Amino acid sequence: MKNLREVSFDNGNVVIKQITFNPTSETAKQEVLEYAKENLSIDDAKKILEKNGYFVANLWHIDDVTINYKCDEDTAQDILYKSLKGGHVFKAVWDSIDYFAEDLNLERR
Repeated sequence: MKNLREVSFDNGNVVIKQITFNPTSETAKQEVLEYAKENLSIDDAKKILEKNGYFVANLWHIDDVTINYKCDEDTAQDILYKSLKGGHVFKAVWDSIDYFAEDLNLERR
């Protein structure tokens, strides 16, 4: 199997050149993800997500916890997970989406 040789970002598209995987490889996806993590900037990753319909202007980082609390990265991730995955957060976001959509007089599907 060849290694990935070049990853670039062009007009919102990730361009991966010289990549060959054994089609039966169970680790191919993981290898691509690991390579992308090492070679793509955060801004490039955000552009990819945004191009695919994701809202990325409000991302949280473990530093948002560790600037105020003494804890390791795993604990900070756990705090963020519990804080952001709670039902109250989802309800607040859905309520806000409804509010602004109704403010624009959008028709509900």
